[in-house]
Amino acid sequence: MLLPPPVPAGLAVPHLVTDPTSSHTRDLSDADAARGRVRTALKATRKEGAQAGQGADWAGAARAVAEYLPHLYALLACVEADDLLLRSDPVYFYWRASLSSQPLKKGAKRVPLPSLHAELTATLLAYALCLANQASTLVASLGSYEIASSVSSSAIKVHDETINQAADTLCKASGVLMHLAEVVIPRWEAAVGLEALRTRPIDMSREVTTALAKMCLADANLLAIRRLLSRSLSVAHSTTTPGPPLPPSHPSPSLLAKLHLQVYTLYDEARSLVKTVSSSSSGASGAGGISPALRRYLSDGRTLALALSYKWLGVDAGEHGSAGDALGFLALAAKELDALKEKDKGLRGLKGLAQKARSAGKGRKGKVQEEVESTEAFRSAYKKVNDTVSFEPIPSAQTLQSRLPSGRAALALKPYTAASPSFRPRAVGSGALPPSKAAPPPPPKSLNASMAGMGIGGAGAEDESSDEEDGEGDAVLGDYFGAGQYF
Repeated sequence: MLLPPPVPAGLAVPHLVTDPTSSHTRDLSDADAARGRVRTALKATRKEGAQAGQGADWAGAARAVAEYLPHLYALLACVEADDLLLRSDPVYFYWRASLSSQPLKKGAKRVPLPSLHAELTATLLAYALCLANQASTLVASLGSYEIASSVSSSAIKVHDETINQAADTLCKASGVLMHLAEVVIPRWEAAVGLEALRTRPIDMSREVTTALAKMCLADANLLAIRRLLSRSLSVAHSTTTPGPPLPPSHPSPSLLAKLHLQVYTLYDEARSLVKTVSSSSSGASGAGGISPALRRYLSDGRTLALALSYKWLGVDAGEHGSAGDALGFLALAAKELDALKEKDKGLRGLKGLAQKARSAGKGRKGKVQEEVESTEAFRSAYKKVNDTVSFEPIPSAQTLQSRLPSGRAALALKPYTAASPSFRPRAVGSGALPPSKAAPPPPPKSLNASMAGMGIGGAGAEDESSDEEDGEGDAVLGDYFGAGQYF
């Protein structure tokens, strides 16, 4: 899924501050030029020619933002050291929000955000979303290379490395977003007070940035699963001759189930955060809720990951001779997949959204239909065994859900380290930055995952809460990550 980053309004950085000693004239000019490049790059991603961001230069936009960050950190350090003085307090920055439903409804409305901490928040958010979009376009460029007969084994290795690169970029984006949630936004709130931030876009809150961090990490773990499966898929694609027994080269179905359970857990946690903060947002504040398209993205990703975990648990049981358990888990998988299909039907029935639903649902429909056929093939084979040989009872759904294993993470986020300032307060020379005047943020909370090649840890359980509102909104952005790809 491509997430449009926030876009800043133009301003002249030298006009924001007073330089009493005139020692930062060149520095302020360089910072102004760097911010101008950021605005140009981010605006280019919104142009009509870059259809829904598909043709945008996300790598170039991320690079422009990364080059601006050292100047921004330097401005913060100098203002906090009173080496530069703000012309007005607070100083306001104007950014066009991207994920909040209320500003989106009002078109190109830019939201005034107080303090340099706001500029840092919006800039880091734009950086993380550009990184995530860069990964998405990398994956989209590959197509279904694992099952393409024209792709050689050497080309598959090259494409596998691209998958690794995209996953690494998503882990980096996740780290930036978690740094926002745990460090930058708490400092912003402490600096200006929560009352001054009542109208900030909801995507610049702790809850939503945490949700986006978990979503990017879930997307990265899906790519790790795809990379794990690519070799066996290139030999014999599971939907070509679906059903048991699995070939010797196929990864452990038990491992695949646990990896998908971790993806489910991350999507579920992100979805819960977004639902909570959207429902608690006050319409009077102007902040608005998170866009329905993003809510649906998380909901669909959660449902598909749960379905695939059930499927692989069923296959694992069947491969070990437990036909009754296999049939029970595969029935649960089929139920979740049917829920995705029904959601698409409901979207197509909404007035004015028929064309958008057909366009957006094409990739997901292919993936879901593939999994429906694969699940049914395994179910038919195990049913035949159970009806003629095993005669095992099929456990209830509650019994099977109580047996769900803990999820296992293939990848963890990459912690973000703040960029080194491009210049320093003259009073402190080249020494360490002065401590922030704002109250320190709470200690970071790491996600429950550690990376060791494909090594791994978290758990998932089915959430019975209603998904009715997740089916609303712009269907064009509502596909799960890597729609139409093979994980």
